[in-house]
Amino acid sequence: MQSRSRFPRIHTAIALTLVLATGPALAAPEIEQWTTDNGARVLFVQAPEIPMVDARVTFDAGSARDGDTPGIARLTSNLLMSGTEERDTDEVARALEREGAEVSTGSARDMAWIKLRSLSEPERLDPVASLVGDLLARPAFPGSELDRLVEQQRTGLREQEQSPGGIADKLFREAVYGEHPYGGDPLGTRESLDAIDREAARRFHDEYYVGANASIAIVGDIDIERARTLARTLVGDLPAGDGAPALPPVPKLEEDRTIERSFPSTQAHVKIGRPGVARGYGHWPALYVANHVLGGGGFTSRLYNEVRSKRGLVYGVYSHFSPMAQTGPFQIQLQTRGDQVEEALDVVHDVFNEFHAQGPSAEEVEDSILNITGGFPLRIDSNDDITGYLAMMAFYGLPADYLESFPEEVRGVDADSAHAAFLDALGQRPRVTVIVGGDRARDSGNSGDGAAAQ
Repeated sequence: MQSRSRFPRIHTAIALTLVLATGPALAAPEIEQWTTDNGARVLFVQAPEIPMVDARVTFDAGSARDGDTPGIARLTSNLLMSGTEERDTDEVARALEREGAEVSTGSARDMAWIKLRSLSEPERLDPVASLVGDLLARPAFPGSELDRLVEQQRTGLREQEQSPGGIADKLFREAVYGEHPYGGDPLGTRESLDAIDREAARRFHDEYYVGANASIAIVGDIDIERARTLARTLVGDLPAGDGAPALPPVPKLEEDRTIERSFPSTQAHVKIGRPGVARGYGHWPALYVANHVLGGGGFTSRLYNEVRSKRGLVYGVYSHFSPMAQTGPFQIQLQTRGDQVEEALDVVHDVFNEFHAQGPSAEEVEDSILNITGGFPLRIDSNDDITGYLAMMAFYGLPADYLESFPEEVRGVDADSAHAAFLDALGQRPRVTVIVGGDRARDSGNSGDGAAAQ
């Protein structure tokens, strides 16, 4: 369950101090950190500019933990908003409306979370925090809500099967990750959804929604003592439990693979990629700059310039790395007319192979560094954005000075270090190419055909 904030996005002084400007470095905000009695890691930034508090509790309970029950992580996360042992769904909604607060849940492959936004006065914040603590520690998981949410995930599967983009995403994940937990669909399968009941959700909750498997990010107009109290209120009633075990390493691709799937659409959805890097990769700033030059820099990237600007083969093309707890994917994505797929792929391969062999120029790196560091304030222009960064840092165990050190390390990248990081991350040759739609009636897949070879 996701909700859109009703509160305005406010540019705070905190957001400005998080950026190291192109001139003298500005001081990063002071991040307080501690561990709760039951094992949750907490990161806190005091932000007195506006009378509000944002908090996010994150658990290592994403779809990678589904195991033999695909879809259970997404379902459990969504069920949290379905009431507590003492208050049903409607009572929860009325309580939040009465306090003028927002609470929502979400999940991804690595993680699941619940977040709140409230006014900071104790008479407003404290009841909301207590409610969230109850939702986490004493969820009701009513059967009627479970049935509704199961049907919602079934609908999501049907919609995915009717979308060329959704089909391409699924085929790409399956081809890149195979039987690894990252290869599964967070929505589950029809068969697995049919088998999920309240007890399955309860077992998943009891195993993964525990203190040692949690992290908390707090940003707002409260002092550290109130922040400590808030953290205890949010997770203090959870058992300590154990942290989730490390996920297995991602297997290497052994050969190039091209998968084509017919779909009655004019546009073909194309994905090219392979496993990239995990969160905490040691050369991440240099790799970030390298990818910005290749395809992450929008209108200024090489891929956009060659494929879109010069030849008009696509509406858009970009590349990106998605670091995760284990190796996340590197992807190049584009859409083009079915009769232009081969030409577009030829250009993409040429651009990638030239970049792989020679790397970026010094001028490209300099321009990318200015763009990255200059645009950083736009990515952290609200307390909610800052909370998201803190949540990511806490979940992946990144150092508390990450927001300060990252822009500085980006400024230290040169063409050689960017190229070296790119080769280190993508030095393995095999990669997956997925093409869906464009009225291309082809076979469902083939391997080792050389179509994506460097």
